[in-house]
Amino acid sequence: MKNTFESGPEQIPTKESILEIIKSFTENAVVIREESDEQGLYLLEANQREEKPGEYTQYQYMRKGEFKEGQSLETVIHVVYYENDIPCGGHDVATFNPQTGTWEVEGE
Repeated sequence: MKNTFESGPEQIPTKESILEIIKSFTENAVVIREESDEQGLYLLEANQREEKPGEYTQYQYMRKGEFKEGQSLETVIHVVYYENDIPCGGHDVATFNPQTGTWEVEGE
């Protein structure tokens, strides 16, 4: 008996679509880290420096799954705010919907 809820492999966002979401929040972020596996990109970090030394905003993409850097229950882009090089807050800014292949951006 076939499971009617089965589907093919989950869609994975492209690096270009990830950067497009990040650029919708800032034009000045610089990619500082990328990690990939056999399925593609699973981690991307981009920083935007602020006026004061030690202050910056970091956008972190992580694909759903378990990786050496951590785990995520869904594919998301998260923003973290740093002061004096210490994280002081953050939140999700976009969640990837693998069924539709689209990003759901917070506040839209």
